[in-house]
Amino acid sequence: MMLGDDFFRLAHDDVTGKPRLHTKALNVGCGAALLAELISSRHVEVDDTGVLIKNRQPPEDSLMHLVLDHLVKEEGRRHSVSTWLTFFSKDAATQIAERLLRGGHVRMTPVRKLGRQTGLLYVPVDINEAARPWAVLSQLIRRHEPLAYNELALAGLAVATGLERRLLLDAAAETFDFLHSQVANLWPPMTCLLRYTHEVIGEAVLAHRHK
Repeated sequence: MMLGDDFFRLAHDDVTGKPRLHTKALNVGCGAALLAELISSRHVEVDDTGVLIKNRQPPEDSLMHLVLDHLVKEEGRRHSVSTWLTFFSKDAATQIAERLLRGGHVRMTPVRKLGRQTGLLYVPVDINEAARPWAVLSQLIRRHEPLAYNELALAGLAVATGLERRLLLDAAAETFDFLHSQVANLWPPMTCLLRYTHEVIGEAVLAHRHK
């Protein structure tokens, strides 16, 4: 399971491919998911000083390799976690979508308005596969079942980007408490990444409101 792919699925409608998040939250969330993949593979760690490289061996996945290359090239500059999230957010959603496209999981569909193309949607090829992360995660949390690391990391990204309200629609307060208590037990580099993800999205929303 690629965490970025499953977050992308979680953040888009499993039939239409339309985003479930506003653009900034989606983009920052996808950037965080790519960094989270490198945390999971033990290539990097994240703390309040920045993103720390622990393993320079290139990952097999080409997109993870690309992200790691960016980090290695800028290692001496010690950019903040927020800076990296902002940087990767510019292309992360498209890069993950293209990885899914290469794997045959989505197809590109143009969005048209008044006869003109205004964007692209990446529509799932297999609705069941697209719905899997949402269905599995929602059921596990609603049943208050322990989450494996990958599910827990995905749940953390849902909380950081504001998706948990939709994921657990109509759930009792105790279920949200369970989710947050589980996410709090993630590996420290991941909890740190999620904290910065939430902050970067919040700052972007505030900036937009004050324009």
